[in-house]
Amino acid sequence: MIIFVLRHADRQPAPDDDLTLAGQERAELLASMLAGSGISTAYHSGAVRARRTLEPLKRKLGDALTVETIGSGDVQRTVAAVKARPIGDIIAVVGHSDTVGPIIEGLGGEPIGPIAPNEFDKLFVLFIDPADTATLLKLRYGTAT
Repeated sequence: MIIFVLRHADRQPAPDDDLTLAGQERAELLASMLAGSGISTAYHSGAVRARRTLEPLKRKLGDALTVETIGSGDVQRTVAAVKARPIGDIIAVVGHSDTVGPIIEGLGGEPIGPIAPNEFDKLFVLFIDPADTATLLKLRYGTAT
């Protein structure tokens, strides 16, 4: 199984819950990066910014991508949903600065440390083999934040 885990793209200041122009560009880049990966399922929190991060990928893949909403901050439910998928699946999970690390750890990955409030460019790729051994790849994508 391959799981892309990331924080939503760059967001507008509170109370707005949408993406900035930079966030929209980052979401488009993510779609370009993942469209040919074989991804079939994506999960996101209930936040608009998380959903909007996946919208360009959904537009590219159409019915080939199932997108599901999981309640904001519901790490356990997210981990359970991912673990319920077949071992050969390729999945994306879009969370928040305070949920990305716990989701990765819940799936057997190593701790990643905190994600700063202004960091939107971290992309984690978790590889889980049939023996349930996890390997974590830490990447950056788009304009550095």
